[in-house]
Amino acid sequence: MINTLEGSRYTAFISYAHADDVRCHHWVSFFTAELQRGLESVMRGVKLPPVHKSGDNGPVAGVLGPELRERIDQSFAMVVVVHDNYVLSDWCRAELEYFRERFGEEGCRERLYIVALSEPAVQKASAGEAWKRLLPPGQLWMPFFDELQRGEPVDIYMAPQLVTPGFKSLFNRLREDFVAKLKAAQAPQQLPITGTRGADGAALPAQPALPAVTGDVRIYIESNRHEVNLWQPLGEQMRRRWARLTASSADAAGPGTATPAPALQLRPRGLPVEQIDQFPCLDDADGVVLLWGKKTPDALVAQINKVENKMSPGKDVAPGVVAYLMPPQQSAEPVPAWGWQVLRFEAKARDDIDVVDEEDGELEDFLRRVLERRLQRGAAVAGAGG
Repeated sequence: MINTLEGSRYTAFISYAHADDVRCHHWVSFFTAELQRGLESVMRGVKLPPVHKSGDNGPVAGVLGPELRERIDQSFAMVVVVHDNYVLSDWCRAELEYFRERFGEEGCRERLYIVALSEPAVQKASAGEAWKRLLPPGQLWMPFFDELQRGEPVDIYMAPQLVTPGFKSLFNRLREDFVAKLKAAQAPQQLPITGTRGADGAALPAQPALPAVTGDVRIYIESNRHEVNLWQPLGEQMRRRWARLTASSADAAGPGTATPAPALQLRPRGLPVEQIDQFPCLDDADGVVLLWGKKTPDALVAQINKVENKMSPGKDVAPGVVAYLMPPQQSAEPVPAWGWQVLRFEAKARDDIDVVDEEDGELEDFLRRVLERRLQRGAAVAGAGG
C-alpha cells in the first residue's frame, strides 16, 4: 500500500549513515534542509509534512524498533543517501528492507530516491546481495558526486545559503519528479465555507476561506566584490519591516475574510550577481534587491535583465527594486528608475541601513507586492489541488 500525501506524516524519510554526514561536512543535513525548502517553494499553499531525518527526530542506535518502523510507514517517500559508511551499515539496510516490505516493488520504483555521494560506494552497494534482493532490476540512482573526484559529493553551497550550479541542476531534477508525484497523490480538498452577517444581522453569501500559507519567503539581495556583506544589514531592516507588515495584515483580517493571516517568515539571502550566469534559475525568489553600486545605468539595466531571465517568466516574475546606498552614492532628490524602482537608503552606519523617509512608503509597497504575490501563488496551488 502506497501512502497518499494527505495520509503521510512525513514527506520523505532520509535513510543515511550518520558517519557519512560527519565525514562530508553535514552534506546530508544541508540536503535535507534544501529538500524541505525546495518542495515548499514549488508546492506553495500546500501544507507539506516535514522531512524525517533520524539524527534530528528519531533514534540513532539499537535495532529497527516499532517507533522507526512506524515513521517509515507514515512516510510518502524514502531518500537513500549512499557513501562509504552507508554500504557498511546494517541499520541502513534494515530501513531499506522495511521500506521494501511495506511498500513493495511499486514503492521502490515510484517513491524511492537513491542519492549517490560516491560512485565507488554506490557501485559496491548495487553489486551486493542485499540490494539485488531488495531493489527491482534497473533501479535508478542519481549521481550527486563530483565529476572530478567521483568518490566525493558535489558541493551544495558556493556561499552561505546559496547553492552551487552543479548541485542545483541535479537537485531540480529530483525535485521536479518528487513534486509531480506529490501533486498526483493529493486527495481532493473541500475548502471550508465561512459566512458573515451584514449590519442588519442577515446572513451574507458564504465565501470559501483560503487555506493558510506557511513557510519561508525568500528575498535575494545583491552581494558583489565591493559590497560583499551589505545584504545582511539591508536584509535585517527588511525583515523588521516585514514583521510589522504581516502583523498589520493579521490584525486587519477579520472573521470571514478570504485572505488568511500569513504565517510567513522573511529569509533575506545574499545573491552574488557577478556569478549570475552560472545560476540555472532563481525560481524560488519571492523578491530581489539589486545594489546600484558602481554600475552605469546601462550596466544596471543589463543586470536587471539577467536576473529576470533567471526567474519565473511572464506576469509571475518576482518583484524587484534597486537600492541606492548613500554613501557611496549621494542624492538629495528621488533617483529615476531604469527597469525597476530605485529606492534611496541611508548607509552611513553599515549595521543600520534604512530607507530615506521620503521613500518609506515605496519600500512598504515592494514588501506588500511580495506578500500579495506569495498569497496568490499559494492560493493558486491550493486551488489546483482541490
